[in-house]
Amino acid sequence: MKPEKIDLEEHYPCPRCKRGQLKAIVLTEAFGCDRCNQIFGLAEESYTLEQLSTSYPYKKAWQWSGTVWRDDSRGIDSTYLPAAILVVILPLLLLWLPTVMDFPRTPSMVLWSLLTALLLVIPALMFWLSLRQRR
Repeated sequence: MKPEKIDLEEHYPCPRCKRGQLKAIVLTEAFGCDRCNQIFGLAEESYTLEQLSTSYPYKKAWQWSGTVWRDDSRGIDSTYLPAAILVVILPLLLLWLPTVMDFPRTPSMVLWSLLTALLLVIPALMFWLSLRQRR
């Protein structure tokens, strides 16, 4: 479905709380919800509504289809997933591959393996926590 242009003269349902109504804020290109007091601004030539009053680093955004809001947020899923996969796979290939093969098990190799495991766990834990907080 093609998004419709958002008109400042119209009233829309709130995309966050789903109970309130969005009303234009005078002398601005913004809307305010009468229930949850969230503030939303227009972006991308008035086709996208972005949540402005948030401490979350990734702004929530919606597009109006004529009857319902469609989520148009570009968050952590699309930007950090390739980087997280690279952070997990690269140390695995570079450091654990020699330990899996028949190289002699020296104390430095065991320490290297433990360090690699730690380097894999910490970014994976950070990525999981950031995804969990987003929901």
